[in-house]
Amino acid sequence: MNDSCNYNNMYKNNSILNLTSKKYDETQYNNFADFNIQMIRNSFLNSYVFYFYDSVLTNGIRNTEVQIRNLIKKNNISIIFFAPHGTNYELPVEFFKSLKDELKVKNVLWVYDDEMIFDTLSKYYAQVFDAVITTDYYATFVYQKLGIPALYFFSSFSKKDFYPVEIDKNIEVSFLGDCTKADRIEYINYLKENGIKVETFGKASENGIVRKEDIPKIFSRSKINLNFTKVNKSTLFAWFLKDNPLVNLIRQPKGRPMEIAMTNSFCLSEYSPSLGVTFEIGRDIDVFYDREDLLKKVRYYLENEDARTQMANNAYKKAVTIYEADIFMPKLFGGLCNILNNHIYAQRKSVIYRDTIFKKNHINQLTFIMFYQLLKFKLKPAFETFINLFQYGLGIFLVSFLKGAKRAILRMCCKIVEDL
Repeated sequence: MNDSCNYNNMYKNNSILNLTSKKYDETQYNNFADFNIQMIRNSFLNSYVFYFYDSVLTNGIRNTEVQIRNLIKKNNISIIFFAPHGTNYELPVEFFKSLKDELKVKNVLWVYDDEMIFDTLSKYYAQVFDAVITTDYYATFVYQKLGIPALYFFSSFSKKDFYPVEIDKNIEVSFLGDCTKADRIEYINYLKENGIKVETFGKASENGIVRKEDIPKIFSRSKINLNFTKVNKSTLFAWFLKDNPLVNLIRQPKGRPMEIAMTNSFCLSEYSPSLGVTFEIGRDIDVFYDREDLLKKVRYYLENEDARTQMANNAYKKAVTIYEADIFMPKLFGGLCNILNNHIYAQRKSVIYRDTIFKKNHINQLTFIMFYQLLKFKLKPAFETFINLFQYGLGIFLVSFLKGAKRAILRMCCKIVEDL
């Protein structure tokens, strides 16, 4: 990564606005996005955070746009970081174009799940952005084909949060994460059925949700730490994947191998092609391709302590010297600075393209928001959202409204059940 631009000047002369979806409970262990926001805030002289999804629910789309514009003007914002989830169609693409054209800000799209949402969301927003930071190595080339400069960002963490713990390795195999996703529990059960002792931590696990401060100890106690890479199947919460069935073939790089590496522990990961970009497979980390291969390699590494210890050491050295946040982030922002200062990238056509899937997902999400607003008696924002439902014509409205309404009703039912 080229960080030759004067990053110090960028630090001193620019005010930054982080547009992130919503504020989460800080006690949750999976606060990767919040950590990155904090790193951005620490890296620039003046930095502000605005939770756009929370604002849209309460104040409506138009008032949210006004608030963002006022923040930009009041604080002399020059760079915006927009970090959407796969459901975040609330702010129109045209809104970001207007910020560039009218307020002369630089727009940076920061995408955490591009493997899943590139084809449904991020590539459409990227049309009006000056740069993209993506966790999908291969997406960087597709963005460049579209004339949009992109930087690859593999998960980066602080050594203050993830570090080796001197403790007995009394767990043979562990998995920390959401056990409801993809086919993770099937793989775990397969190991157990074949005599492997596996302990699970996280959502729907045997040990439940753990505190962030306990994670290094779990990794350090485990002889083998598992990582899975299949993306989540289309569900009530990942509804935006339904019209993109090929996503079931995707293997997504996760931040977990980096967390494990920073604790000087061994990681056995489900295969993902971009893992080899960050770690050397067979030297820093090893991978499995199916259940049988997983069982074979678990048995091998349980019997070969020296092999897994050497791999853990190799991954640890790489993690703390290259990818640790205080080292990697300045280089990332240096590369970003080069892009934003390069006027070659500034020339872009004014036409904004969308396909039917994007339009349907957009209206689906707005319908969901409208029902929420009605439930909370936010009548004026709800009416404004209703008007926006017809922007792509009656056909898309009818199809997408029914899906969004169904999703809203199911979510309300789930909430009622949870409260019982």
